[in-house]
Amino acid sequence: MLGLHILIAVGIAAFANALDPLGIVGAFILVYLVLRLGGRFIQMGHYLTRLELGVRFVAWFALEVVRASIDVAKLVVSKRVSPSPAVIKMRLEDGREDVATLIGLLLTLTPGTMALDYDPETSEMYIHALDARSAEKVEGGIRELEHRLLEWMNPERGGRAVGEEQV
Repeated sequence: MLGLHILIAVGIAAFANALDPLGIVGAFILVYLVLRLGGRFIQMGHYLTRLELGVRFVAWFALEVVRASIDVAKLVVSKRVSPSPAVIKMRLEDGREDVATLIGLLLTLTPGTMALDYDPETSEMYIHALDARSAEKVEGGIRELEHRLLEWMNPERGGRAVGEEQV
């Protein structure tokens, strides 16, 4: 479906003689709005939900990478702050190896953290954190990553909505 969405957007941009990046993004948004308005009639609701969750996840993760980069830069530049590195073991909510691989890759992309190992039998992942003064805070950040990723991958699983607090 995403390929069709992109193809239609590029076609509209080409027809409007606007094949620059801004024109393609504008056409992509236009196609999205048309699909959102008519999605119930052409049964595109599931695709649009996944598209929205994907865009939210990517934007959230990019912001998290920027925050982590600033935190690591503060540790490097500051003379008074000394990091407290630690290896944290935590059980993942979803034990599938492909999900664990994605979480490990995303953690390793985030400055200051690195996925070290994963045990598929126990669903436990070992994570190195550059500054783990509060193991609960580190684990909470990883749980947030896991919940948002699972929500995007399986919107029908009944997970919480983006930005909604768990009770």
